[in-house]
Amino acid sequence: MKKTIEVLALCLFFQAAAAAMEITAVDPAAVKGASRADFTFSVLTVNGVVYEKGAVVMPVTENKGKTYSDIKLLSRALYSKIDACFKAGFVKPGKAPAAPKFRIEAFKPLKSKVRVANAEISFDGELLVVAGVMVSSKEPGAFWLAFPGDLSFPDAAFKSAVESAVIAAWVKKSK
Repeated sequence: MKKTIEVLALCLFFQAAAAAMEITAVDPAAVKGASRADFTFSVLTVNGVVYEKGAVVMPVTENKGKTYSDIKLLSRALYSKIDACFKAGFVKPGKAPAAPKFRIEAFKPLKSKVRVANAEISFDGELLVVAGVMVSSKEPGAFWLAFPGDLSFPDAAFKSAVESAVIAAWVKKSK
């Protein structure tokens, strides 16, 4: 019985490691000692990550005098990888990692007529992004997503898949 539990625990450990986000590129490439950098995680890029007083600080969005944390780290492992890049430099992974799995964590309805909700989307359970579900002014009944300005998608197909899934979930939820 003890062996079975050990084997299951080992399998879960390797499964979690396989699903971990990997840094595939950093700008500037010589990130060691830098105070600010852009980090690419295979199919998405977080711009303007700051290393200040020995801590990783994720970018924030400011609007009308308010500050919003639209991009958040959810795991200590991802924080450690970013921290290591600032301290020791970036080492390109041996093989290209798979695209992260995304999951819609929650919708938070808003009272606005334009931005009707905030969608919380997690990537591999390590990075959380808050995107706005916006009402289209061009097509009645249609929606689009407003991602934070410091998030970009080098892979347009991945961005489209995320947008489609979130909009479909919002339409289903709001009915």
